[in-house]
Amino acid sequence: MAEQEPGPLALVRDDASRATDNVPSDPQVGQIRMARPDRGGEVQVLVVEVHDDHVHAMLCGEECERATDTDAVLEPQTTGLPRPILIHGDVSGSILKRRLGRSIGQQLGRNLVERIALRGRGLDFNSTDLGRGSAVTDESDPRWGWKLEKQRQLRLLRARASELGWEIHKLSPREE
Repeated sequence: MAEQEPGPLALVRDDASRATDNVPSDPQVGQIRMARPDRGGEVQVLVVEVHDDHVHAMLCGEECERATDTDAVLEPQTTGLPRPILIHGDVSGSILKRRLGRSIGQQLGRNLVERIALRGRGLDFNSTDLGRGSAVTDESDPRWGWKLEKQRQLRLLRARASELGWEIHKLSPREE
């Protein structure tokens, strides 16, 4: 048995170098990437913006039949993936680059990504090539709870303000 040397432990898997061999060093807009949350398995995200040490990305999934009016459903001929993919236009956030894994499928064009982002904000109603679900109108729609769960899932992945170097200041009480 090999003798261990004193000092800090490096928590790195033996296969870490091989696991990152096919990961491009810099994410690009339009890539669908695997991302590692704090807990649970990897999830798919669409990179919408790239910044110095983080990206802004939208959560993706395969539950296309549950799409809402703010989601986009892309077919395999668009993504290069074996099945259609649901992009949650209303479930997005900043993710540290170090949480991103490999890119899957083919890179989407910038124009397409911009239209998906507009749909997520409720500003694109005319794109017929993005697929569309119906609106969630109230809490009785089963997709209401499902969307809340997707927001919780993103919360495990999203960068904290302190990780992004942002300062948070307490607001002063309003004078009336």
